[in-house]
Amino acid sequence: MLLVSSVGSAARCQISSVSYVYPSQALPSQQIQVDTIVAGSCVSNGEDYYAVRVDLVDTLSSSIISSDTPIGHNATHFNVTAVNPVTTPSSNMTWPLQIHVYVIRAGGTNGMYLLDYQTVGNATIQVGATAVPEFHLSPGVTIIFTLGASSLIIYRRRSRERS
Repeated sequence: MLLVSSVGSAARCQISSVSYVYPSQALPSQQIQVDTIVAGSCVSNGEDYYAVRVDLVDTLSSSIISSDTPIGHNATHFNVTAVNPVTTPSSNMTWPLQIHVYVIRAGGTNGMYLLDYQTVGNATIQVGATAVPEFHLSPGVTIIFTLGASSLIIYRRRSRERS
């Protein structure tokens, strides 16, 4: 007798929650850490080995910083923390990052090993001081503006005194 089992369309693994911890501010060129906590479950018979991969995507440069964290053979319920050390940009800016989370069958390098995937919104880190807008006005423009404002104030004060 030959038994044939077919793989159904149900997801083999499912991510149930993702949260992340990162500093809201950092210095330029500072080494920081982004921790991503991933919980979920897999249909696991103990034969396959599972892992969580977290990609931090620098949305300005499209560069990817990846981290793999093992779940192990028993992945029926998992809660793991992936750690991504990263260096902030060298200049002051608001640095946007996007977080992508994957559950993979370890050793897999193509789509058939990808078991679940989530993009988890955007994170922003203020690198260095917040930029303050600068107004570059010539001294002549500043004098004209000051004289105009002063004239308007004097005119309004005289108008009130007459009333």
